[in-house]
Parts: sequence; C-alpha cells; structure tokens
Amino acid sequence: MKHLKKILAVIAALATIFTITVLASGEDPVISLSYLNEIFMPKVEKKINETAVFTVVNVEKGKTFVAGAGCEFILRGGEATVNASNQGGLSDTTAGGDLAQDTNVPANHLLIVPRDDGRGFEATTDVIIMVKGAYEIK
Repeated sequence: MKHLKKILAVIAALATIFTITVLASGEDPVISLSYLNEIFMPKVEKKINETAVFTVVNVEKGKTFVAGAGCEFILRGGEATVNASNQGGLSDTTAGGDLAQDTNVPANHLLIVPRDDGRGFEATTDVIIMVKGAYEIK
C-alpha cells in the first residue's frame, strides 16, 4: 500500500511538471502574438478611429433622425425639433440642460443621446449635422 501511494505521488508530480512545462513554453498559445499584432490590433484601432471622428450627414426636410445610445451630434445648418422619449430628451452638454419634446434643436451645441429609445429630431428644413455614433434616418 505504501508503494502504491509513492507511485501515485510520483505520477502526480510528473504530470504537474509536464503540464507546467507545456504551458510555460508558449508553443501552443491560445492566441499568437503575430495574430494580435497583425490582425486583431489593426481591427481594434480601425474601430476606435471610426467612432472617434464626427461624420457630416445631411437630413432632408420632413425626415426623422433617430440616434442610438451614446450618439453625439451637432446641428450645423437648418432647423429641427427634438423627438424625446418618456425617459427624457436630448442632453445639451453645451448649455447644460435637457431638451424636451418639440424644442428647437440649438445650432452648434453638442447633444448626446443616453439611450437607444427613439430619441433624436425631426428636420423642419434641410439639415446638416455632424454625427459620432450609431443613428438611423427615417
């Protein structure tokens, strides 16, 4: 019985050493460094750059701009009225307030939509905005 315990202890020790050696050698990593550097990181950097830049968008009179969660936009030309939700309006970070339903969208103010719940604006004239984030024009 003593010999069996010693043999099992030696087998367990060898299995542990073998496992540690294989894991530490890096010969079979889950993700290779070349994959991270050549494929993954360029995709991440591209996505970061896409979301960090404002895009100029034209919205025709009568169309509705529906912003996604976290969308930021600035009215650069034209006139529009706010479409709010039951949970609030558009966050006007320039003036430090909340724009309620049917309020005129102020020009050159940075507006942020906190949730994906249908908030945005309706263009009362042809509108030019700068947008960062997800949106839909209906």
